[in-house]
Amino acid sequence: MRRPLCLAMLGFVAAVRVITWIKPLPVPSPPAEDGQRCTIVGTVRDIVSYTDMTTGRPIQLIFLKAAASDTSFDLQNNSEFSNSDHFNQPISNTTTEYKDAAQVICRLSSENLLPEVENRLPEIGSRVRYQGKARHFREATNPGEFDERAYYAGLGISMQLTDAVLTGKSRNYSAYRHFLYEIRCRAGDILETVFPEKEASVAKAMLLGEKKGIDRELKNLYQEAGIAHILAISGLHISLLGMGLYRLLTLRLSRKTASLLSSFVLISYLIMTGASPSAVRAVFMFFLYMLAGLAGRTYDMPTALSLAAVLLLVENPAYLSNSGFQLSFMAAAGAAVVIPRFSRMGSEAARAGGGIRYTPPAGPLKSKLIEGLRASFCISLTTLPVLLASFYEWNLFSVLLNVLVIPLMGVLMGGILLLVLTGGLFTGLGAAGGTLLSMMALPVRGIFLIYEKLCLLTQHLPGRWHAGMPHMWQILLFYAGLAVLLVLAEKIPKKAGWPLAAMLCLIFAVNPRGETQLTMLDVGQGDCIYIRTESGNHYLYDAGSTSRKDTGTWQVIPFLKYQGVDRLEAVFVSHWDEDHVNGLDAVFEWADQSGIPIGGLVLPGEGPDGDEPDKLLESARNHGIPVYRMIAGEELSDGNTSFLCLHPQKNGFYKDRNASSLVLKLCVKGDGEESAFTALLTGDVEAEGEMRMLEEEREAKNSMEAEHSMEAKNSREHLVGCDILKTAHHGSDTSTTEEFLDAAAPSLALISCGKNNSYGHPHKEVLQRFEERGIPVLITTDCGAVTIRAKNKKIKVQTFLDVD
Repeated sequence: MRRPLCLAMLGFVAAVRVITWIKPLPVPSPPAEDGQRCTIVGTVRDIVSYTDMTTGRPIQLIFLKAAASDTSFDLQNNSEFSNSDHFNQPISNTTTEYKDAAQVICRLSSENLLPEVENRLPEIGSRVRYQGKARHFREATNPGEFDERAYYAGLGISMQLTDAVLTGKSRNYSAYRHFLYEIRCRAGDILETVFPEKEASVAKAMLLGEKKGIDRELKNLYQEAGIAHILAISGLHISLLGMGLYRLLTLRLSRKTASLLSSFVLISYLIMTGASPSAVRAVFMFFLYMLAGLAGRTYDMPTALSLAAVLLLVENPAYLSNSGFQLSFMAAAGAAVVIPRFSRMGSEAARAGGGIRYTPPAGPLKSKLIEGLRASFCISLTTLPVLLASFYEWNLFSVLLNVLVIPLMGVLMGGILLLVLTGGLFTGLGAAGGTLLSMMALPVRGIFLIYEKLCLLTQHLPGRWHAGMPHMWQILLFYAGLAVLLVLAEKIPKKAGWPLAAMLCLIFAVNPRGETQLTMLDVGQGDCIYIRTESGNHYLYDAGSTSRKDTGTWQVIPFLKYQGVDRLEAVFVSHWDEDHVNGLDAVFEWADQSGIPIGGLVLPGEGPDGDEPDKLLESARNHGIPVYRMIAGEELSDGNTSFLCLHPQKNGFYKDRNASSLVLKLCVKGDGEESAFTALLTGDVEAEGEMRMLEEEREAKNSMEAEHSMEAKNSREHLVGCDILKTAHHGSDTSTTEEFLDAAAPSLALISCGKNNSYGHPHKEVLQRFEERGIPVLITTDCGAVTIRAKNKKIKVQTFLDVD
């Protein structure tokens, strides 16, 4: 009855997925408005302290459960808690736990703390009162962007309290959980003493689950190489620690006692490290393994895995959308189902062929290498759709890299644990103890160095696959094909089975072309437009923001990954104001490291005298990107698509950068001479530039008519009847004049600007002009990224956020 039970539980998981699709789970409601000063009361669930590797500043986060706003506390008069005697008294009128309330993260303030409570942290399990400023988590407004609000909502966390000050706490707390917290703190201090800062952050993540302090560059390096899973506490870590402890205990104790003790230690370890979904899954499966051994029953890994999924989803159905949960369970499914089935591949076909063929035995090293490659391939195959849906790319060399990395994990984890235990014993030995620990740490540091070098090696190999976000039909078709292979594994010869499994991955390489896509990203107060032509080539027009920090890293690059960009044909820059270019350096750096060529950087050919984008030119030069200039009349063609420059004019005089903006007309040819799709990309060009373009248009038209040219009959004015207008200068009233708007007569106008920006963009006068002409307007502050798809003269408009 084991497998029917397994199927029933998998059915439950599928039902949860379908139900949450039909009716999304409710988002936890924050107990205070965004930006509001408030007081929050809750129970301390965890405390995380780390150093921001970018700024070097210490960060302390207090995770509160059953948190709610305390309206009975007067923010203007907190003298009740300024006395240390009152500070340790139970919180009056707020000792009741709000079971249905969401969790809150309190980010401690390093300034303006009350003198009596400065540098004091509450105990785990105590009821506390914090005063601070509410900050709601930011919702993703672009495809591929990390959705902070959805991520924390899935964990039941509703908001963050910034600059939080502790103003009261109870005497009661959980002595057991606080003891585990102190062990984690002590272990973290030892690792920080033994290792350099970067290596210490990785060691703490592997052993203690403290991932927030990981060096960002090293984390990205591991992720791009496909070995980031070693940084999260999961089945690999739990099996190494749990089975290692169990085998050690059985040397002196009975199997029953060893099983109970190792299970208790692992459960305590789970609580100490924060109980992530992947760690809960691994510990639960280990506990079932121990229980099966004691009961004399056979341990069935698929059943244990499906039971763990059911229990986690009963507790929190939102886990099903968590990428860590998905990767953990899919990797375990690969080990539990795919590896055993593929290991029997061709067995029935061999028997049907008659006779038994003699196969010379392979050496132990070769056998282990082949076995490791097969296991790594099976797990990579099973997790591939989740990896692509989470990170949009896959390193083909990760299969081989994991074969080299995972065998060293036992030595690595054992070494880190030994250093922590030894460091605890050597407390008080001073410099001599530190020297001995540093010598003991050399093998662990050597493994860290090997990992880093292997990851760097893969960066220079052509193995990174920029697949982009997979479609749902691709994921379903892939898993359907994998299921067929599993069912027929014994009947398929090995020589055919493994290639067939590898060919399944090509499903994600299918990318139907034939449509033009234009996406205006929501980068706040700035501009960034992405274009994909009918032939599948990628272009970028501006990338910058003055209202969002590192927009290239957090908005532009994730979007390019989401689109599966493997080459940028050109990056057009309208002008070099910060809100149009300050994200490009990050894009250039990412493209260089990822092996993504950039065909050229295209700048306006004329501009204010003595005004050159030195920083931008230097960045392009450092990354080997050629620089080109465009002036009015020049054109770049890509199949049926063309980019015609309308501005600036040659030898023109321009008072500032805005006036010399590079204005492009994107045109997709249809049947005959007619255009199937047109868009005007106007940068920050102002009224004078618009009038100059109109004058040039009239002069060219009059000239052709005077010559009775056939071109005059077949060519329409460049500014007449465009489908899409990128509104100049974020909707400023210094642009988009009535005459220019009447000439362009767009079917839709797009405006990119920041929410509540100090410039007042978009200006009411401009919006009124659009309204008077019946031209619909989409503004990124309201609808997020706007995507236009054009094919066969049919245009589809899609906004990332729902709008009325």
